[in-house]
Amino acid sequence: MDEDRLIAHVRGLVHGDPAGSLGIGDDACVWTPGGATCLSVDGLVESRHFTKETPPEAVGRKAAAAALSDLAAMGARPVGAVVSLHCPTHWDSMALMDALISELNRHGCHCFGGDSTGSDLLVVSVTVWGEAVEGSRLLSRSGAQTGDLLVVTGSLGGSLHKGRHLCPEPRFPEGQWLAQWPATHAMMDLSDGLAADAPKLAAASGCGCLLLPGSVPRHPDVDEHNDPIRQALCDGEDFELLFAIEAAAWPSLQVEWPFDTAIHSVGWLIEQSGSYVEDPYGRVAPSPFQGFSHRPR
Repeated sequence: MDEDRLIAHVRGLVHGDPAGSLGIGDDACVWTPGGATCLSVDGLVESRHFTKETPPEAVGRKAAAAALSDLAAMGARPVGAVVSLHCPTHWDSMALMDALISELNRHGCHCFGGDSTGSDLLVVSVTVWGEAVEGSRLLSRSGAQTGDLLVVTGSLGGSLHKGRHLCPEPRFPEGQWLAQWPATHAMMDLSDGLAADAPKLAAASGCGCLLLPGSVPRHPDVDEHNDPIRQALCDGEDFELLFAIEAAAWPSLQVEWPFDTAIHSVGWLIEQSGSYVEDPYGRVAPSPFQGFSHRPR
């Protein structure tokens, strides 16, 4: 990888900086917030999130989209990004950055710069920041209440089966709409699987969660002959939204929901700490399901 050539190439993809800001070419970028700002970073590592056979374009697109999904889960509008690229010589760094910048541009997120270096494995880290839509708010995981209904967008599971994990779609329109809808109390994106992420939202809000496995929408990519419920709960990399709403507002949400993206209620927030499931017979027990874990191997 020729770092100077790569920087020049990326600079050519980024057509000018927003007024009053300073981007690629200096030691640091300059940007003035327009209000409350949320900041997130997401990294992809070769052999853990993708293989050496994965096209570089797919890696670049996923790196951007996975990071942007965190902003969508806050109900934010994307503003800017910086990229850290650790790239071996056998990877096509320019093709990767072409796809990464294209994905940022598709969502109106300006690339302000970053850093690049050689490496034995490909590692891509994308830091993004966003702001609340005018007249709205930023949603966190910690605003939910006991008795809230847990709802997901889209359908879950089977993300690895046909490579869907490489092409996440940040739910910006849906997230921004939910941030403006008063009955939404908390929200996050589903990257580690509903079985792992719902307890995180519940714990952040001082609650437990009760999931209804039979109500979880299964993606067509799920193998229906191989424990489909476990796949929908545990596979991860769905990048859908999980949000908590006032239970009484569920009928109104179904009527007012303006998107083609389906929504499904999948459980409740409860007073008891921990994660529970309801079996097909209506009995409640501690959850036997686990999603993806980031613990070192």
